[in-house]
Amino acid sequence: MHVTVTGRNIDLTTSLKDYLIDKLKRAQKHFDHPLDATALLSVAKNPSIAQNQTAEVTLKVNGTVIRGEESTENMYASIDLVADKIERQLRKYKTRYWERATKGHKDGASAVDVGAEEDDDFSVQKAIKFDDIKPKMVRSKRFPLKPMKPEEAASHMDLLGHDFFMFINSESGHVNTVYHRRDGNYGLIEPEV
Repeated sequence: MHVTVTGRNIDLTTSLKDYLIDKLKRAQKHFDHPLDATALLSVAKNPSIAQNQTAEVTLKVNGTVIRGEESTENMYASIDLVADKIERQLRKYKTRYWERATKGHKDGASAVDVGAEEDDDFSVQKAIKFDDIKPKMVRSKRFPLKPMKPEEAASHMDLLGHDFFMFINSESGHVNTVYHRRDGNYGLIEPEV
């Protein structure tokens, strides 16, 4: 696995980099070809944020983006949590991929038979059982989109008590979404034109 590590407000020591790379190598066992990962380790300077040490990891697998982000008070703990999250997501991706690839085969091979190691067999079977409980679309809602500025949309979102709010940006004319960020600020999602 090739890992590109960058840091924000943190000294990237070789021991910290090596620890991250060793943790992420566990996820490589699910794939035959080498994976490329991008990692960002950052420390928030705001003293009011208790869990200020964040580890973010992004991988691309066959055009699919796998991303994980975890924050704790300790960078090594954040790395442990994000590595576990990435490994779960990659295992889930692979089992779904193999399920689709092995459907219709006469020998009845399952995703677990094809790609799982013996020591990890139970956890893969457990992941497949959870995949059987797929979320369903239970509600559909239509509403008119009004032209407004992002700041106005954020105040509407707060008044409604929602986590996000879609609107037409009066400055650009495109559909945008504002959302609450974990750090207490707002985020804006705009389409790339």
